[in-house]
Amino acid sequence: MNHTQGKWEAVISNKKDDYIIWAGDEGVFIATTQSVPPAAHETGMYGKQANANLIAAAPEMLQELKAIELGLNHTDSDWAKERLGYVRKIIARAEGE
Repeated sequence: MNHTQGKWEAVISNKKDDYIIWAGDEGVFIATTQSVPPAAHETGMYGKQANANLIAAAPEMLQELKAIELGLNHTDSDWAKERLGYVRKIIARAEGE
């Protein structure tokens, strides 16, 4: 599974104080935060911004996990082998496997 290429960026929406995640130079829409009643979501705008930032960072995190996978694959320690299994599961999940 291939994700939308380019740098992902979270920007505040001018309509509802939500965040929109865009990708690439053409501004491909990726996602938006959803407005929820304040009582239902205690973190409010800070939670929306944190969620948007996490989504926007996903491609870079995936790229770094793949680099970590390569490094761990060449290490013989039990700790590294255990981490390698976790890293591979996360990469597979991110790629829809």
